[in-house]
Amino acid sequence: MNRTIFAIASLACFSLIARADYLIKERFENSGAVQQITLRIKDTKIRMDAGEQTSALIDSQTGVTTLLLHPNKAFLKISPEEVKERTKALKEMLGQKLENPADVQLRPTGKQEKINGFDTEEYTTNFNGIEMSISIAKQYPNYQKIVEALYRLQNGPALETFRSMSIPPEKYPGLPIRTTQTLMGQKLTLTLDSAQETDVPDADFAIPADYKELNPPAVGGPENAPTQKGQH
Repeated sequence: MNRTIFAIASLACFSLIARADYLIKERFENSGAVQQITLRIKDTKIRMDAGEQTSALIDSQTGVTTLLLHPNKAFLKISPEEVKERTKALKEMLGQKLENPADVQLRPTGKQEKINGFDTEEYTTNFNGIEMSISIAKQYPNYQKIVEALYRLQNGPALETFRSMSIPPEKYPGLPIRTTQTLMGQKLTLTLDSAQETDVPDADFAIPADYKELNPPAVGGPENAPTQKGQH
């Protein structure tokens, strides 16, 4: 589960989050390993599929994150308090200074590169002690619609912890296509392959009926305990 929290935190640094329904496909590279990431976004909900093994269902309003473990047909619910504690521990481990994101400046390097068919320009920044390289497509169609909505889902309790780890959308002169940074000595690269506005069905955010919960709340807890004789 620590790896999942780490992945969510890493993606939060530069994930695309919008109010409209979106289907976003990305590639996440870590120490030579490549993982395909699919994000489905609908209103205040996000579904993140990391390969075929696991999915994360995030409800930014309730603050609950649900991990779907597909090989086991099981799911695990993580409370917002646990997410916050693990994210806090991650920040402390990274030695982040929790700078004001509004003070972040993207500096152009003059390097240009075509990525996924889009002309990009490289920008660099040092954010919370982390060196970042961001290749930005200024001509990406309707990029403002995506970037300007970057923080909308982070208004809820589930993602508010990540705000200090994210660059404000108004800082981007276009759509970030590839972002590279180094965390804990590991080079992480996130590349956007596609971002499509489309209708995402509600069923994509539901727990499959045949999945069993791991470590479910105990039946007969204090709120379910039977009343003793003589009590009123």
